[in-house]
Amino acid sequence: MSESEDDVKQLLAGTNHAVVGVNRATGPPQLTVVWFLWDGETFRFSTTRSRAKYLNLKRDPSISLLIDDFEKNFYVVAYGRARLIEEGHDALARPLLEKYLPERTTDPQWTADRVIVELRPDRLITGR
Repeated sequence: MSESEDDVKQLLAGTNHAVVGVNRATGPPQLTVVWFLWDGETFRFSTTRSRAKYLNLKRDPSISLLIDDFEKNFYVVAYGRARLIEEGHDALARPLLEKYLPERTTDPQWTADRVIVELRPDRLITGR
């Protein structure tokens, strides 16, 4: 990594959005903006089984994740393979609400088709 560890930790702890790239069966990659969590080893975000992102990840778990700090002209990109957590995800999803919508943590109202996507990056790069 070319940036300091503190720069990376600060960016990944903030409430920035991530752009997730997954492979479609045909055509260009699918890009989606998501909320994310980083615990120092693993990224997590949420999706539903009805979304194209979920279906694409079931078929091909290759994934890219970009987090950008426009004001500091700094970004982190993670590459790897996604792992889908389809059961017992409430405990993993709750920290997403605590980070982005703390006022909703007492009543998250998750839909039954919600899943958690985990990415333990094979490669993490930073840049300006």
